[in-house]
Amino acid sequence: MTGFDTADGARALAAARAESGIDREEPADFVAAIDAFYHFARQNTPTGEGLAQLDTMVQRLLVNRLRFADDLARHPEILAENVSDPIVVLGFPRSGTTVLQRMMSADPAMQSLKFWRLLNPAPFPGEAVHEPGGRLTYAEAVADAIRIGNPALHAAHPAVADDADEDWNLHHLSFQHVGHIYTGVPDPDYLAHLRSLPRRPSYAYVADLLRYLQWQDGGRRGRKWILKSPVHVGHLEEMLAFHPQATFVYPRRDFKTVVASFCNALEAAGQPYLTRPPEAIGRIALEYWVPEMHRFQQARARLGSRLKMIEVDYRDLLADPIPHIRAFYLQAGTRLSDAGEAAIRAWIADNPAGKHGINQYSLERYELTEAMVDDAFGFLDAPSQETQAHA
Repeated sequence: MTGFDTADGARALAAARAESGIDREEPADFVAAIDAFYHFARQNTPTGEGLAQLDTMVQRLLVNRLRFADDLARHPEILAENVSDPIVVLGFPRSGTTVLQRMMSADPAMQSLKFWRLLNPAPFPGEAVHEPGGRLTYAEAVADAIRIGNPALHAAHPAVADDADEDWNLHHLSFQHVGHIYTGVPDPDYLAHLRSLPRRPSYAYVADLLRYLQWQDGGRRGRKWILKSPVHVGHLEEMLAFHPQATFVYPRRDFKTVVASFCNALEAAGQPYLTRPPEAIGRIALEYWVPEMHRFQQARARLGSRLKMIEVDYRDLLADPIPHIRAFYLQAGTRLSDAGEAAIRAWIADNPAGKHGINQYSLERYELTEAMVDDAFGFLDAPSQETQAHA
């Protein structure tokens, strides 16, 4: 699909240049991606307030792109940073991926993608590159706004300014990742458009963003990145193209549970501006995840023994995480130190189940049935059924 109106995109790009003071042209494919985003946003966001909220997000992303490009031009040594061997947590949403990422990110021997770094990977003007400064203050305000204004979303996926979060947030800056559908425009036509785009450019761009963040923090210094996003399940080969020594960790949980939980989180994320009925959310959840899980299975078969991946049952992981984390580290060619274990145990003690609230959810709300989910994911060997509630 082509021929989108260019007025919104041109306005957003001009505003970002004015705010940043950086007069750089974006590549044609990126400009087209911005135009497509606004096209589908206008179709799916009926209120002016909703569009204004999306405008604010776009402005932040575009300004960060410009500042990043400017820093790259002035510091070409950034591209020499080694980001080849992260530990990547992936798997279906709501399967323990967030808690696992945050546990391992508590280890000071690892590199953590804290929320404040994800929202604004480029330092604010006048601030030292290695200090949080205004970026942390900004993230705290965002986290507070979610906690107060959208408690259901906060319970589903708590935003914590100084804790790790999904590197998917970095892919937002590309506007080309198939998972961009979940930035606020869950539309099947937008999904089809995103699936028509090449998948590698977003991963190439984010690999450079990781180099940028590593450079800001004094370089690698022996630390591996802890990355995490469910959207990576359909992108094993793309990840390996830019992180060739990556180790993947795949928590598994019953699909009937995670689909209901994911729909609940997606519904909460769209409030109060997105007016899709629950049944539409159920449909688009399957439209997104079934093909992505097919890609996951096919890539695993192609990669074979070249793929370093450990699977773990969600319940086993949460019951006793330390032995599993030791195994993940060993697979990645490192070891969990006593100091790292102590830091992880401290994080666990400070983050009991239910700390940020408890959501209840069901397939029925989204006009899905257990049989529909079983049929959709029958090509995968799912673990046994769990209760449909998440703390």
